[in-house]
Amino acid sequence: MKKLIGILGAVVLCASLLGGCASTKEIKALQDQTQQALQQAQQAQQQCQASAQAAESAAQRAEQAARKAEAMAAKCESIFMKHMKK
Repeated sequence: MKKLIGILGAVVLCASLLGGCASTKEIKALQDQTQQALQQAQQAQQQCQASAQAAESAAQRAEQAARKAEAMAAKCESIFMKHMKK
């Protein structure tokens, strides 16, 4: 009976070790998936930052164009007022 319990204990121990190996493989697979997801998130963040910089640059160019348009409008108005005085 003691031999049977000893053999049964050894079998259970081996089964638990094999189960642990399978879990290790699954953990490694999940770690790889997590790493890939992290890399994709970092790429998306970089793309967002690049888009934000491009939008900021476009906004600055639009502001400069608006200032130029306002200056031209003021100049046209002053020329018009000079002609009206004559």
